Amino acid sequence: MKELLETIVFALVDEKDQVNITEEEDKDGNTVFKISASPNDVGRIIGKNGNTITAIRKVLKAYAIKLRKRVTVDVL
Repeated sequence: MKELLETIVFALVDEKDQVNITEEEDKDGNTVFKISASPNDVGRIIGKNGNTITAIRKVLKAYAIKLRKRVTVDVL
């Protein structure tokens, strides 16, 4: 799942070396991905009115359902 998220995010940003994606597990066993990037690229990841990050979350949730997991994506 992390590879899918990296592929999507790296396609959006200009400064790929400043992107950091961490994968954690919360107390309920859900997977949480945290994305940090340069301030200029955070706007690209979030998108206008949050449309881009919403689409990214939908894609990952659809993939997670296939794996019988739950996933959350946060932008820092």
